[in-house]
Amino acid sequence: MEPATQTPPQPDQPVASRSGKIDDTRLHPMVVLQRGEEVVATIKRHPFGIVTLYIGGLIGIIVAAVLAFVIVPNFADQYNLENVKPLSDAALIAIAVILTVVLGLATAIYWQNEWIITTDSITQISQRGLFNRQVSQLSMDNLEDVTVDQAGIIPEMLNFGTLKVETAGERSKFQFVYCPQPNVYARYILEAHEKFLEDRRNVQNA
Repeated sequence: MEPATQTPPQPDQPVASRSGKIDDTRLHPMVVLQRGEEVVATIKRHPFGIVTLYIGGLIGIIVAAVLAFVIVPNFADQYNLENVKPLSDAALIAIAVILTVVLGLATAIYWQNEWIITTDSITQISQRGLFNRQVSQLSMDNLEDVTVDQAGIIPEMLNFGTLKVETAGERSKFQFVYCPQPNVYARYILEAHEKFLEDRRNVQNA
């Protein structure tokens, strides 16, 4: 099947079809398309990456509940303390609220990490904190290798992994962890790279 008729990967729907019809309003403001440049796909992280964070939050709430309803009352009985239950309830509620806010912020930060692949370049947007963002761009002209790392049963079953793009000078800067369908996106990048080189050869031979 020709690349132009391939169905874009799910669940991370690219903002552009392979035909180049794009919705500029959904692109990151740092991405500026040049004349003739088209968006191939955008990559958002696989949902599994956020699961470990939620599990940690759930464990925190369970630990807080144990402290509030088991350990603290026993401690109070041992030392003849009174009216400790309202304090335990308030502490549990406060911890639950704090964990909910932290998880909400962490989720927002997680989904802001993305790659935008165009016919000319790859833009990597790394959101490392609420006020810590790094935007890097790699020209297709400098691309040397694309590799996919899927280690373990879960990545294989859920079809996610680490997508790495290497150049002569940068061998670890461009890597996308929890990339959904990494082999599909790796093929998109390689196809864009080949077309970029072909177009440049055509211009030089014209």
